[in-house]
Amino acid sequence: MPSTKEIVRNIVITHENEPESYLSKSLAILSHRPFNMKGQEIEEIVGLMIYSGLQNYYDINPPCVSVPQNKKTADIIFNFDGTKRELDIKSYGGAERFQLSTLKHILQSIRDEFKDETPGVLSIQKKEWLINKIGELKTGYTLSFLSFVRNTGDIDIHCFDFQNLSLSRFENLDFELKITGKEKRPEIFIPITNNSTLEISAGGNPYNRGMWINNISAQENMDQIYRTNFIENIFIVTRMPNEFDKDKYIFEKAQATIDLIRQYFI
Repeated sequence: MPSTKEIVRNIVITHENEPESYLSKSLAILSHRPFNMKGQEIEEIVGLMIYSGLQNYYDINPPCVSVPQNKKTADIIFNFDGTKRELDIKSYGGAERFQLSTLKHILQSIRDEFKDETPGVLSIQKKEWLINKIGELKTGYTLSFLSFVRNTGDIDIHCFDFQNLSLSRFENLDFELKITGKEKRPEIFIPITNNSTLEISAGGNPYNRGMWINNISAQENMDQIYRTNFIENIFIVTRMPNEFDKDKYIFEKAQATIDLIRQYFI
């Protein structure tokens, strides 16, 4: 029986190679949306792609797919051969960093472990503690998207995935501890490429807690990250939309939503 990763990757790759594909085109447009406004839209689009993919590529009719859109469950849930499958979606654009995990179940342990530690390169014992603590995470299968809006109007779209976040592949690197901000939050930085670092931050704000990869500003940075095999590339594509009017997009989408809602009141 194929794994969730195999099913989703097959659907994404096959769909993206079709002339009428809409995933990367949608991601290109949504790259212009505010960070807190595009997440649900992308979950809905990927959910539809999974639904269509199960029909078209796996002959499942009707597919059972849901997009719960709450923080207590996976972002997308579907059934395959009687087995419940789950995946989470992460999407980032217009930033030079992206989050891999909120680390919510181990944040307090990290705070407690490093709150009195002197900033600097971690000892072997502290490094091993952190590697083991991260190893306790049950990340699950995650599909992620990263986009860069260029001055030329081109938009570079990256689609990648991961199933676990083991730090053991980086155990020979230095792990540097910093104590940052008014809350004196511990942050650990691992230099995984020439430019990019893996950051583990135990802050309280959504923007400074969890596991992140920082300093992503060019295609070369992502190419280096893929070579670590920490995350796995599915596809890279460049899109250039027609002239984009944010307000026009919002109101046309609102009108399409209203037209759809009206169908439920006939």
